[in-house]
Amino acid sequence: MNNDNPSIEAHYLNGGHCSQWLCAIDGRSFRRVRFHAVFLAIRHPREGWIICDTGYGAEARFFEATRRLPFLFYRMTTPVTPRGSVASALAPLGVHPSEVRHVIITHFHADHIGGLDEFSNARVHCHENALAPLRALNAFAQTRAAFLPALLPENIDVRLAAIAAEKFRVTGADAGTDAGGLPFPSFDLFGDGMLRLVELPGHAPGHIGLEYTGCDGVRALYCADAFWHSMQVNRGVDLPWPATALQWDIAAYRATITKLRALARAGAHRLLACHDEETQRHVG
Repeated sequence: MNNDNPSIEAHYLNGGHCSQWLCAIDGRSFRRVRFHAVFLAIRHPREGWIICDTGYGAEARFFEATRRLPFLFYRMTTPVTPRGSVASALAPLGVHPSEVRHVIITHFHADHIGGLDEFSNARVHCHENALAPLRALNAFAQTRAAFLPALLPENIDVRLAAIAAEKFRVTGADAGTDAGGLPFPSFDLFGDGMLRLVELPGHAPGHIGLEYTGCDGVRALYCADAFWHSMQVNRGVDLPWPATALQWDIAAYRATITKLRALARAGAHRLLACHDEETQRHVG
């Protein structure tokens, strides 16, 4: 293990899925695919198990959150199959949610916060601009923005550990992407270089990813929803207009994709995204 780039144990878990047409991404493939709501369980040598995002969570909670209009529109337009409780997904690792002291939320869309209520003892780390803009919307706009307020734990405000925007800084820029530098501002969560939260703006307010080095020695960048399918970064495929229009900040989203394409060409990082079919190979 390189002391300058220590590795951690990371597991990608299935948090449920929705069904969509692949043409939503490439504009032409009329194939129905599953968009899995992957979330991560990471074992840190000092902080123990850390969860990044929480999938759709338990079925009963999700359907209760979408029982009334306008939030029912989310369920109607995004056919969801919840996987079950986060506790059941973590059980094969021998982890119970009550043991987890830290949860990272990349952004507050429904498929990333559905199981957040299960982690009653955890601090919730996020970008300071991630939640407030969504709360400020009316109910119809929240539905369009894929935010279901009922999925938030009642005590979310006292547990929130929001990270100030000025703490995200570009590091290693002089080294360039070929040498493993990131073209995005990042924040060292525990000050030990093991987990860096990375600003990946555009898809949602305060959208972040997670950089770490896995046990195989490969540097990974979990991009959350900065892209939906690897064809966007590896083959230069641009989202068609309906899908582009769903992004929070279209110009920022396109700028992020451009930088991710350069990062993919450099080859120093493994790029993984929540809903990408390629990410499913790491689920287990």
